[in-house]
Amino acid sequence: MLTWKTWEGTGTDWDECLLKFPDYNIYQSYAWGEHRRRFGWDPVRITGARDGKLVSAAQILVRHLPLKAEFAWVPGGPAGEPAEWAGVFLGALRKVLRCRFLYCRVNNMRAEIPGDSFAMAGAWNKPEFRLHTGLSAAYIPLGDVSERIGLTSKNWGRNLRRAQKQGNNVHLWESPNPEEMYNVYLEMQDYKSLGEQFSREALASIMSQFGRRCVVVRCDDSEGNLLAFRGALLFGTRGWDIFAATTTAGRKVYASHAAFWELMNRCIELGVKWYDMGGVDPERGKGVYDFKKGTGAADLKYLGEWDAASFPLLRRLSNLVVKWRIRSV
Repeated sequence: MLTWKTWEGTGTDWDECLLKFPDYNIYQSYAWGEHRRRFGWDPVRITGARDGKLVSAAQILVRHLPLKAEFAWVPGGPAGEPAEWAGVFLGALRKVLRCRFLYCRVNNMRAEIPGDSFAMAGAWNKPEFRLHTGLSAAYIPLGDVSERIGLTSKNWGRNLRRAQKQGNNVHLWESPNPEEMYNVYLEMQDYKSLGEQFSREALASIMSQFGRRCVVVRCDDSEGNLLAFRGALLFGTRGWDIFAATTTAGRKVYASHAAFWELMNRCIELGVKWYDMGGVDPERGKGVYDFKKGTGAADLKYLGEWDAASFPLLRRLSNLVVKWRIRSV
């Protein structure tokens, strides 16, 4: 029998627990939960053990609603084999939260393997309205420079060489300025007709929570003007793309290529063995997809989004709320 209990240890202890699972990821880390706490979510952490052996762990972000109802969101998790947790997770969470009504959505970021979907299908459904594609690209930052260059597409490698001939200054951004980053995002959002990528508050919160585990590089022109930046969050021996923005001037000199390459150099120095490019959408975001694939990254399919509720109508209503939120962005 699987026994669940609420986590009562420190943040360091939680991360050490999570790192024991092969499918650990940054969005289940303690720092990410505390970051989201600042924006109205209550992080709840639970572990599941069978015969005294840890087999699952989950950080659940909860919104408390009237009538003892809870909206639960599990970014990146739960950790552990779906065959272990899928059938009993919703019931365990209801007991932990002591709620009457519960809607739960997970976005599991383990690479999907045969049998995972079958394990989920008994108690979970694919959401009617998705927040993510369930697709990403995995980059392996290993080998010397020539080997890594050899993995890039012809066009991506050519653009990197062009960027390196511009005489721009690409370097580690020791103390990233959220306001400066936000302004570049504003310019990029206007150019590409995008919705808001990050608020000022979110940029500052992420960098504050992760500290030295948030690595940002910037590309400046000869006068010190910011052309592009790219940032990663590091956890264990893995990294996750988190920030990326380029000015209009930076686009003309391939500053995004130079920034990514320098970021990977820094990640290698810090012991990163595997890098998640941060999600892709080959249909609606072909340019971004081509950029990420051009680095030599391989396609990655997650187990992805699934949802469940304490009764069917609640699941339907919750999906309508998600649909409304997507359209309002």
